[in-house]
Amino acid sequence: MPLLRSLADLLFRKSTIIAGIEVRGRSEFIRRSEEALALLRDLPQFADIQRHIAIIKQGRRSGMWAQKNRPTFVVGRRTWSHSALWYAGAIAHDAYHSKLYHDARRESAKPPADCWTGPEAERECLGYQIEALKALGADDATVAYLEKLRKNPTYQGHHKGWRSWRDYLRRSW
Repeated sequence: MPLLRSLADLLFRKSTIIAGIEVRGRSEFIRRSEEALALLRDLPQFADIQRHIAIIKQGRRSGMWAQKNRPTFVVGRRTWSHSALWYAGAIAHDAYHSKLYHDARRESAKPPADCWTGPEAERECLGYQIEALKALGADDATVAYLEKLRKNPTYQGHHKGWRSWRDYLRRSW
């Protein structure tokens, strides 16, 4: 069965460039990504988002692979199938993780995980996400929800070692 799924993915997944970012996935994912990127396009932060995400890729769960040659935001269904506004905020959020990584990379070839993951980095990324969503006219409840997460951003579990990988695999978003 996994072989059939892999073959189906190869046959039905597409790749396109939207606003300078390569988007890889099925047609519905590409359409939803286009909607989210269209919202972000007019924001002053968009140039930074383009600089720090080269690829947006459909996946089983969300996460930023900033250390790749072409920084890749893998997006899980619960994120990309939510509202275009929420998805746009997630793109901004993970672009900021990539920015933190690349800023630290100027000082060290292999930056420590704490510089771009973990509670303090998560607070910064949530702040950037909130800023973007406010600029896009997000409702007060959405902003309040993210502000609450920002106060204690440990919802992602561990951010170092084998436990971080295990926690990533447990994500449902």
